[in-house]
Amino acid sequence: MKQLIDAIKQTLAKDGFDAEKVVAQLKELRQHFIENLNQPGYVRMIRLAYENIEENGNYTFEYTEDDGKANLDYLLDLLSDFNNKYNKEELIEYRKMMEGEEWTSPDQEWEGEEEDEE
Repeated sequence: MKQLIDAIKQTLAKDGFDAEKVVAQLKELRQHFIENLNQPGYVRMIRLAYENIEENGNYTFEYTEDDGKANLDYLLDLLSDFNNKYNKEELIEYRKMMEGEEWTSPDQEWEGEEEDEE
């Protein structure tokens, strides 16, 4: 799995965005998750990622305030160590964002009601 993720990251590091190549690599990574790991949520995330690229010609999910390539790179970092409890928590939030569910960006501070001073 690490080799597949490293290959995608190398593709992302090159100038320009080779959508066709990234999609093919993500499909290969997804297949690895299907065949070797019992992680259907991550399989879905990878599918959503490459479908987003196929539809838009770029990765448009904005989990952090960075550009699409950086956001995809970050997703790959999280997936590379998906058993880490902190990564698991963040992957859950990332998946919610990808699926259009309500979520709070990790870059945003909590915006609760002001405490009343009496």
